[in-house]
Amino acid sequence: MNISLSRDPKFSRIDNLFILLAEGETAPAFPFETALNKKIAAAIARSGFTGRQDEGLTLLLEGEPRKLTLIGVGKPDSFNRRTARAAIHGIARIAQRNADASIAVYSPRLLPGDDPEETALFMLDRLAHSDYRYMTFKTGEEARRIEVHCTLIPAGDLDAKTGKRILDKAKVIADSVRVARDLGNAPGNEITPARLADRAREVAKEAGLTCTVHDRKQIEKLGMGGLLAVNRGSAEEPRFIVLEWAPRKAKKTVCFVGKGITFDSGGISIKPAEKMEEMKFDMSGAGTVIAIMRAVAMLELPVRVIGLIPSTENLPGGKAYKPGDIIRTMSGKTVEIVNTDAEGRMILCDALHYAIRYAPDHLIDFATLTGACVVALGFEASGLFSNDDELAQLLINASESAGEPVWRLPEWDDYKEYIRSDWADMKNVGGRWGGAVTAALFLKQFVECPSWAHLDIAGTAYTESENARDPRGATGTGVRMALRFLETLA
Repeated sequence: MNISLSRDPKFSRIDNLFILLAEGETAPAFPFETALNKKIAAAIARSGFTGRQDEGLTLLLEGEPRKLTLIGVGKPDSFNRRTARAAIHGIARIAQRNADASIAVYSPRLLPGDDPEETALFMLDRLAHSDYRYMTFKTGEEARRIEVHCTLIPAGDLDAKTGKRILDKAKVIADSVRVARDLGNAPGNEITPARLADRAREVAKEAGLTCTVHDRKQIEKLGMGGLLAVNRGSAEEPRFIVLEWAPRKAKKTVCFVGKGITFDSGGISIKPAEKMEEMKFDMSGAGTVIAIMRAVAMLELPVRVIGLIPSTENLPGGKAYKPGDIIRTMSGKTVEIVNTDAEGRMILCDALHYAIRYAPDHLIDFATLTGACVVALGFEASGLFSNDDELAQLLINASESAGEPVWRLPEWDDYKEYIRSDWADMKNVGGRWGGAVTAALFLKQFVECPSWAHLDIAGTAYTESENARDPRGATGTGVRMALRFLETLA
């Protein structure tokens, strides 16, 4: 959806005016001219609209705009980022269904804890994604969706200069998140490790980043045994992608690491056939990091930021690594393979060790790492693990502001016994219990940064079916949270 911001839109060009109302609101203070204000208030009074969260009602008006759609957001004290996202998603569905090519949206309420600027930024970003669908391979009628232009009428006072700055920022964030979503939704035959690297180069050129791509021979020279082991079963060569943003006056350095398994069959420990097609999403961490790097450069954040992406497929070819194998990683530490489907941690451990050369102040990884995290937290929150309480709290704050919930779980050394090996320095899985924790603890063994965080996005990186806030597919989770975090360092 194309987005703009205006306190005084031209209603002669608006097909449908959407107004978000809470229960009991009949005539909020619309920032419109008096005659229209009275007409809208009268229409609301006649409609019997109650403002329930699942309620939507379209009314025909005489004059301009010709249609008014009321969207319920529930009780007044329940309006938050979650309910706002549901309302916005509903707006997009109605606009597409009614072929409304030009719409305006007005919400008289500020988001809890936010000022008019932050509320407008959130609303604009989410509106830009509200009608997102991955349609690249659709060829029939379903692919012929109308292009909708949306004008947000902001709540509170925003001068023109501030409004333009917010709009420009929202477009950068929205376009960057779209990069992550498109990468995640693309099929495994379209996004291979080599093509993922090509896409990273394209983004780097567009945004002004430095991009270095290591091929198999260079990965071998680096000694990335974990990445090479996972790659052995695939005919597609691995890639290790490095993206860098280094402004002159940067005082802090942050490294982001993203898991880039472009398709995960489980390898020799093969997954069940049911829903295996969803394993194209196993490179969502990589998509998140590429999108973060794009936004960082486009917004010119004064922080040195490095994105590291190890990428391969995990397939059961004739040379595939096997349960019982012992792998020497880039750090020199050895790992006994118990389950080849625990491949994400095997490629991440090399990238986490590689990050040492940048001496980062903070090291953060994003990975669709464990089904155990989905069992623990479902699809509403990402798992957060950290060795630094201050970093963890900053990320929690950033996640709340971005509307991307996280929940902190332990990474205590008490769990080391679960991954103890009789034959190597550690095993790559710790058994049935505490699977998300032991996976995080495995990664921790390769971290040499006093401020590290691991985000397990297995439950939040994509949706299995459309819900009240998102269509089916990749969500681009983590991008907005990371940007909010980086802004606290600037």
